[in-house]
Amino acid sequence: MTISRSYQSIVFLFVSRLSAAALFTPSLALSTSVTHHCNSIRSSSQLRLFGSSRFRKKDKQLDHQMESAADAATQKMAQLDLSLIKKFAHKNGDALFGYIEECQVDDPNNKGSFGRFLDAGTGSHSLRWMASILHREHLLANTSNGALSSPNISMDSFTAITADENMRRRVFNEAKELGIADKGDAIIGNWKEGVGKDGTVEFGASDTSDGSKLLLEGQQFDTILADYLVGAIDGFSPYFQDLIFNRLVPHLAPGGRLYVIGLQPIPDSVNSPANIMCKIRRVRDACILLANHRCYREYPLDWIERHLRKSGLNVVQSRTYPIRYDHATMVRQINVGRSKLKLFPTKGMAAEMGKVLDDLEKESLEVTRKQADGRITLGYDYVVVAERPVDSD
Repeated sequence: MTISRSYQSIVFLFVSRLSAAALFTPSLALSTSVTHHCNSIRSSSQLRLFGSSRFRKKDKQLDHQMESAADAATQKMAQLDLSLIKKFAHKNGDALFGYIEECQVDDPNNKGSFGRFLDAGTGSHSLRWMASILHREHLLANTSNGALSSPNISMDSFTAITADENMRRRVFNEAKELGIADKGDAIIGNWKEGVGKDGTVEFGASDTSDGSKLLLEGQQFDTILADYLVGAIDGFSPYFQDLIFNRLVPHLAPGGRLYVIGLQPIPDSVNSPANIMCKIRRVRDACILLANHRCYREYPLDWIERHLRKSGLNVVQSRTYPIRYDHATMVRQINVGRSKLKLFPTKGMAAEMGKVLDDLEKESLEVTRKQADGRITLGYDYVVVAERPVDSD
């Protein structure tokens, strides 16, 4: 028996809307009915679907259930506060992540999807960007950016790694608030575990006390993000920076991409008004060390590219983004130093360092007031695109 085109359209619309609803209602009790209904259509040569009032009644019931499920998904979406991720729906909302999206769309191996996604050093900013990918269709449908809209790119699932328990809890709670908790996991772990003294990754020979598997052992991802990860390593696993890519490569599927975001190190001094930022960096780091904490240690672009190649990856391309500092940006760095004063060895030392920080704030205000747009330029952020060869083991 031939199924009419109009009935096929109804079924297609029903299944499509249910799939969209399932994004926010994974455990729909309706799923069994849908499977049975679709099986009935596939075996329609033995059934008189359109001559039976019983089937027409069932179709109406399913249509009603479909509409109810779609309404529930819409209501749940309306309850989410997506104001923190709306900017990612605009091409100019975030330059670095916008470039990553552009590269992924242009990659013939992935065709506009990040697939299974690993955020190797997660934080609130990268999590919000991932949420914008998972909600991209909704964001594009509810914004009016026109030609400046971000691409309609997708992600199957995410895994977010951090070595800090407080960050893991923060990411987990924010994932729930953004409606993506059912799409991934936030895991605490340290990439240094399982790496031998010669730099080889020792899967199956864990050095953990309980004999458990290494972090993400046996798992691979289509895309990996290292968002300022290399610079942060010194705070958790000093002297491991040269091995981080060796540790990540086994988790990257052949043909998959690793995106590295980093900061070109701020120099000790420059012969320009931007030298104020060099001074702030030096004093800020001194405060961190006097508080008995470890500083982040950034690595230059050429260092990153060399070590990506040493790990067996191909460097596809890279891009730099000059950093513009206004007074408020510099004060945030000064405040990092201030936050450490209470941990200084003596109150006298803290008081004197507080004066130094106050003087830097005044000087930064004077410098920025003399600039035409109130900002100085120093250094740059960078994004490196690396790819694992398709024929690699």
